[in-house]
Formats: sequence, C-alpha cells, structure tokens
Amino acid sequence: MKNSRVGLIPAAGIGSRLGRLPFSKELLPLRTADSGTAFGAVQCAIENAVNVLVKNDISRQFVILRPGKWDIPAYLVNGSHLQADIAYLLADASPSVPVSLDTAYSFVRTSEVVLVFPDIVFRPVDAIEETIALRLARDAHVALALVPSTRGDKVDRVSVSDSADVLDIRAKPGIGKNGWTWVAAAWDETFTQFLHDFLASNAADRTDQGELYVADVLNAAIRAGLSVCAAMFPDGDAIDVGT
Repeated sequence: MKNSRVGLIPAAGIGSRLGRLPFSKELLPLRTADSGTAFGAVQCAIENAVNVLVKNDISRQFVILRPGKWDIPAYLVNGSHLQADIAYLLADASPSVPVSLDTAYSFVRTSEVVLVFPDIVFRPVDAIEETIALRLARDAHVALALVPSTRGDKVDRVSVSDSADVLDIRAKPGIGKNGWTWVAAAWDETFTQFLHDFLASNAADRTDQGELYVADVLNAAIRAGLSVCAAMFPDGDAIDVGT
C-alpha cells in the first residue's frame, strides 16, 4: 500500500546572501497582514511553509537540514502545535537542493511529493491544491505552480506551451528576463526515482560545472520524456525572503 501525500521542505542551505545572522535564515520572522491585530501576527519563514502544506491537507512533512542548523527543530519540534507531523532528515554537506531532496528518497519513493521552499512566500496559498489537481487530472509526472516574476536575476524562468506543458526552465537567466517562475511543485514516484537515478549517474562530479539546480533535473526529465505541466496563477506573486 502506498504512503499518503508528503511534503518536502529543503532547509540545508547556508543562507550566505543575508550576511551574518544569529540564527538559520529559515527562522527569519515574518509579519502577516491578515491576523486581525494592529501589528500583524509574527511567524517564521519555515513556519509559513509548514502552514501552507497543512492548509492543503499535507500534514506529513520532512524538513531536510544540514548539521548545525539545530535551531530549526528546536523551534518547530514535531510540528504538532501547527497540526503537522514533522520529521527531520540530515543532508551532510549538501552541495545543492536536488542532492538535499534526494536525502528523502527512501522515505518518499512510493509517495506523491509536494515541494515548498522555506524561504519563498507565495500567493495564492491554494496554488498547491490546484497544482496537485492539475497533475492528477493530466496524469503528469510533475506539476509546477507558476507566478509572474520580473526578477530573472534571482529566479528560474519557465517556458510554457499553449497547452500548459513546461518546455524549458532557465535557472536565473539574468536581469530583464521577465516571465513565469515556479514557486512549488508536486510530483509522483516516477520523478522521485528519476531524480535519484539522475544524481547517481550524472551529478557525481560537477566541480567544474557550477551548482546543480532543480531546474537542471526538470529539464533532463522533460528530455527523457517525463510529462511536466504548469498551473499558472497570473494574479499570484512571490517573495524570496532569503534575499
């Protein structure tokens, strides 16, 4: 019997773009505007990611850490106060997000996976629900939630066909490269296996190729014939609190 849907939150990064912080960047406090109080409620960035998954009925979650970021489990604990069921996985000296995600392989390889980032706050929150529904309706291997962006120097740019198939993803193509960017993803066990095999066969030595991005793996999956579709939210937006 297959496991239930599971959320992945990769939090193994160093967070050097924010300079010196006395805590992990995923614990950066955010103020929400819809709390009904004068100053808004305060929650941490990763807490927002946990809540987004919970609001979409994904309580079972894995947070992927690197050694030393113990303040995150100290803050979230097991997630029960957020109606989540959180477990932690260690990615020892992970060089990239795909390698961090593959840390969860043996735990999620028979599950539908939903990926959210702990430092990306996006709207609409129900984008997750619609993205999952689109993947299932189209029987696609991967579905990406897309919002408009004008920061091609900071985010991935996604090319989409008229039928909402993802054609190509360019990682941080540069200033002035506006268009769609992806903020979350849902995928099946076929893509989980593809990611695992791709890393085993293609990413063993990338010392002269720069950092491996999730976009690189998605592009390879598209070339290999896996179906990747896009749920587009033209009125949506996103903020990368890591910058």
